Amino acid sequence: MLEGSFWELALIFVLALVVFGPERLPGLARSVGLWVGRARAVVRNVSAQIERELEAEELRKAAGEVRDTLQEPVKQPERSPNPPQHSP
Repeated sequence: MLEGSFWELALIFVLALVVFGPERLPGLARSVGLWVGRARAVVRNVSAQIERELEAEELRKAAGEVRDTLQEPVKQPERSPNPPQHSP
C-alpha cells in the first residue's frame, strides 16, 4: 500500500506538527488511525465477498457440467447380429 522511507514519514510528521500543533496532533493521529482501520476492514470484506462469488460461480459451472454429463444418453453396447453359441 503506502510505502515510504523514514525521512518521508519524518517530513510528514513535522509538517503535521507545524500545521495542526502539538495539542491537536494526537487526536488527529487517532482519527486517522480509526479511518485507516475502517478502510482496511471494508477492503477485506469486499475482497472476501468477491472470493465467495468466484467460488460460487466455479461451483455453478461444475454443477452444470455434471448435469450435462448426466443428461447425455447412455450408449448401450451394440449387439452382434449372431449371438455366440455355446456348445453343451
